[in-house]
Amino acid sequence: MIKINLRKLLSDRGMTQAELAARTGIRPSTICAICGNSCPFLKLEHIDKICSVLECEIHDFIHFDHCR
Repeated sequence: MIKINLRKLLSDRGMTQAELAARTGIRPSTICAICGNSCPFLKLEHIDKICSVLECEIHDFIHFDHCR
């Protein structure tokens, strides 16, 4: 199962979803959907922007749990 860790990354950095949206140019509703793991797909451009702003690697942002 693939899990997006955006909510935790934001919490760890003391950043709000609104701040991330403003800094990345990604719509707040999209950031909210990503945080809730309810986004049906992710644009590579969005992943790149989020990882850049949060100064993280893709494996910090997306986690694959082998134990389903």
